[in-house]
Amino acid sequence: LSLVGEQWELDVGAQQYAPLRQAQGGDFTMDPGLVDYIQQVGQRLAAVSDRDLPYEFSVINESVPNAWALPGGKISINRGLLTEMNSEAELAAVLGHEIVHSAASHGAQSQSRGMLLQGAVLAGGIAAGAATEDERYAQVALLGGMVGAQLVSQRYSRDAERESDLYGMRYMKRAGYNPSGAVELQETFLRISEGREQDAFSALFASHPPSRERLENNRELLSELGDSGRVGREEYQQQIARLKRAQPAYEAYDEGRKALQEGDTETALEKARRAIDIEPAEALFYTLRGDALAERNDF
Repeated sequence: LSLVGEQWELDVGAQQYAPLRQAQGGDFTMDPGLVDYIQQVGQRLAAVSDRDLPYEFSVINESVPNAWALPGGKISINRGLLTEMNSEAELAAVLGHEIVHSAASHGAQSQSRGMLLQGAVLAGGIAAGAATEDERYAQVALLGGMVGAQLVSQRYSRDAERESDLYGMRYMKRAGYNPSGAVELQETFLRISEGREQDAFSALFASHPPSRERLENNRELLSELGDSGRVGREEYQQQIARLKRAQPAYEAYDEGRKALQEGDTETALEKARRAIDIEPAEALFYTLRGDALAERNDF
């Protein structure tokens, strides 16, 4: 079911991509080489997808492990998820999964169901196609406030998750990756979701709930596709080495942010100093120091 056309997907993706990245922490810029690497892996998978879209891949500077896709092929992965994975094949599994969400119009289908449930009067006009580009963008803007956060945090249906797992692994195989990365990833997520470590993953698991059924499906498909192809464990570890070294700094930053929210500017400044000492090239840490000083009216 889709009440919207491809142009709506492209417009929503183009308009919402930058604001949503900024709202969730902004782009990760400390290690441009790592960002380039993520984008290269993403484009390698996008090249073998079943739908030609203007795919883009970005890394968000946020500790919460998560990844999401907007309509039109706009995909983001959080810094916090990169440090939870062990190989390029696992990264390919995440990005391939998100590519399928865009390629299969899962977000657009979800919004279509929402329009029907809410009785949205805009649906007919968007489905028919606006007469001019300005009218199209006006319609997207009207819906923007409703769809933006929903498209990032929505819980996909079981069928949508199955489809993304299935074709995501096929894309991995087509692109030369070992689809076992998708199995290893699901094993990790399932273990975390069944244990006591899941708080940090609540955003990811809310929109992409792991399950034993998904894991078994992936194992079955692996036996069909074959356990061969690029894993890229050493290269991946090399690429995220700086990020892992900076992990204590990001932990201090997160603790400082929490302290600042509670009004403890002294602890916030101490955590900011610690973070900057460890990784002075991360602009995020200076914003914490600035916000803490501003809270004290120390300009």
